[in-house]
Amino acid sequence: MLKSKDDTVEVLGVCVDPPRRVGQSERLGFHAVQGGRRAVDMLRMLSYDFMLVGVKLPDMSVWDFLRHLRLALPHQKWALVGAGITDQQEINARMFGVTTIFDTTPTSHELLNLVDRLRERAAARLLAEQFGDAESGPDRSAQAM
Repeated sequence: MLKSKDDTVEVLGVCVDPPRRVGQSERLGFHAVQGGRRAVDMLRMLSYDFMLVGVKLPDMSVWDFLRHLRLALPHQKWALVGAGITDQQEINARMFGVTTIFDTTPTSHELLNLVDRLRERAAARLLAEQFGDAESGPDRSAQAM
């Protein structure tokens, strides 16, 4: 279910620094873990609106972690955090469904704005799926011409 824009945004940070608090930071619940295995455990117990994933995990490859994430939670939204990400790392991240790539941990304000935009897109897609078929069709597009 989509949350209201005023609800708390729950973020799991995997091997990243906590965001600097800016703006409406009381809307941000940030939970940090220092390893991929611990993040997997947290994801089994709790639901997060968004994840920040560092490039270097101490206990497993970031790509193994993301492969597991895609299989277990295919709709989980996440961003990669790390300076000097190579072109190949960016390609890999995009294959795993990254929403954004940050050089450094974003501020709470940047995170909230990003999650709000993702929620708006999700709501628009949901509405288009729910009502799009009734309004769009061959007859409708012909009338527009």
